[in-house]
Amino acid sequence: MKKIVIVYGLIAGLILVSMIFIMMALVGDSSDFDRGESVGYISMVLAFSMIFFGIRSHRDKNLGGAISFNISFRTGILITVIACLCYVAGWLFYINYIDNSFIEKYAAFYLNKLNSSGKSSEEIKNEIVAFNKNMENYDNPGVMALFTFLEVFPIGLIISVLCALLMRRKVSDLSSEPKEVT
Repeated sequence: MKKIVIVYGLIAGLILVSMIFIMMALVGDSSDFDRGESVGYISMVLAFSMIFFGIRSHRDKNLGGAISFNISFRTGILITVIACLCYVAGWLFYINYIDNSFIEKYAAFYLNKLNSSGKSSEEIKNEIVAFNKNMENYDNPGVMALFTFLEVFPIGLIISVLCALLMRRKVSDLSSEPKEVT
């Protein structure tokens, strides 16, 4: 299981990290983060599809075609954690070595969007205070890593549960399959 989890986790992580660079190229100087958000979710689903392939590989290669929900879920969640750690490393690399002005660009985008949202001045003021507090926390590398991890982890968790439900197969289910005639 260890090799499968590492391989599929790294493939998923590579997809996520690649999408960081692709999304940032799409956003560019336009600071249109809405466009990057939709591409981001699509890339997460694409990356976390590796969970399905990892569980299937483990089931078929190592377990003789039978796998419980528990083992399926553990395989999926380990792939998710490896992919998320890759994503965190890629994001920290990007923000520290490639575009350290990202936070200022995003803050300007968010404030512009907030001001044009039609909310009352009191609501805008409260959201700006909360946003500035989050940005202060985001300056801490540990908090930044945690926020970045939690950005993608819930998607991987959901896909791990779904794949574990879909992929589980009992040994008794295998014996009821039609036998191939040779």
